[in-house]
Amino acid sequence: MNPIKAGTELELAVLSDAEFESFSLNHPQNNFIQSADFTRFQRSRGQVVELFGVRRDGELVAAGKLNYTTNRFGYKVCECAKGPLLDYADAGLVRAVVELLKQRAAQRKAAELRISPNLLYIARDADGAEHPEIQDNRPLIAELAGLGFEHQGSDMNFANVNWMFIKKLDGIQDPEELIMGTSYRTRKAIRKAEKNGVFLEQATLETLDEFYDALSTAGDEKGFIYREREYYEQLLRTTSAEFTKLMMAKIDIPAYRRSITERLDAESVTAAELRREVEETGSKKKANRLKVVQDLVDSYERSLKDIERFPDSVGVATVAAIHFVCFGDEVVCVIGGTKQDYIYFNGATSLYWGMMLHALEKGYSRYNFYGTFGIEGQDEEGHGGYAFKKGFGGEVVQLLGDFVMPVRPLVFQANRLARAAVMAARTLLGKLPLKGRA
Repeated sequence: MNPIKAGTELELAVLSDAEFESFSLNHPQNNFIQSADFTRFQRSRGQVVELFGVRRDGELVAAGKLNYTTNRFGYKVCECAKGPLLDYADAGLVRAVVELLKQRAAQRKAAELRISPNLLYIARDADGAEHPEIQDNRPLIAELAGLGFEHQGSDMNFANVNWMFIKKLDGIQDPEELIMGTSYRTRKAIRKAEKNGVFLEQATLETLDEFYDALSTAGDEKGFIYREREYYEQLLRTTSAEFTKLMMAKIDIPAYRRSITERLDAESVTAAELRREVEETGSKKKANRLKVVQDLVDSYERSLKDIERFPDSVGVATVAAIHFVCFGDEVVCVIGGTKQDYIYFNGATSLYWGMMLHALEKGYSRYNFYGTFGIEGQDEEGHGGYAFKKGFGGEVVQLLGDFVMPVRPLVFQANRLARAAVMAARTLLGKLPLKGRA
């Protein structure tokens, strides 16, 4: 493409993967959507993707990944999801980049331009309460509106996630400090899973079926939408092992049963000895100790009863699976869950914790639990997932959201009218009585 210029100062041109990666990795708004790895993946799936950069006197000052999609009626959209990456405090730069992107979208015959800056809407705490004194980017919405964009609102967006829960890892020195930043209940679950021998494994092409079986089972049980198997296979084939981490939590049923049985036997012997000593001496100290040991015996007996439905023939079971992405400053938990039959083993807790340790070891500064809703109250859908994430510590993060600008106004308006007509027809059909209904 020929460079597109804004006045005489800035120009937009297509970047190589290497140029784009260098810029995006080091940008404060970096995210996995705006990465060379994800670009390669999308191209392998036949998507039309373009990496652009904006230069000022030869220096890159903005960049992003554009996706071009066309519906069956020929309506084309140009989208820069979680971007573009630039300094939004520089109003002149924002204005120039928007104009350049609009020109590029017009060149490619797109009817609309979509962006969704990877910036906070407003700072929030762990409970979702607003803290504008820390950060407040709401004025940017009006600024972008002045440039021709229409804000698409602040509701939860499942396609281009804009509500998240994020734990900052800066300043945390070691795993002990990390675990002490979690709630008591979460710490207990982490340590229980470790003690019970839950272990993690990263899926490869050879073990993808194990991962996908656990993911799809959890999705069907919990009702969340997951991708087809080919999606994850293509991720493994086109992205690095650090970028794409398809992680599984596993338990060796025979080994677990042996471990619990051995611990039960040992504590039962101790309980018998203490009981004899209490009967002989009446020692209160021994009696208190006996109570603690007996609680352990009861716990191990319950554990053995809980796993009676899992015969040793099960062998090693995959109890949970989660798709993680590691890029830039953060580890992101994209999607996943636990098989309901194996909820007892705290597989999801183990995966979250294990990848949090990975983030700490590799120097990532954020652990992103990603899509989060149900923040307003326990009666809201999704509140249980939010409460689970909150146990690890962190804060609610709300991004600015999506912005849409017409590039070919007549086509844009015609498409909106057509969509409105379809929605109205669906609503009307939904109100019509079914044939034979009393």
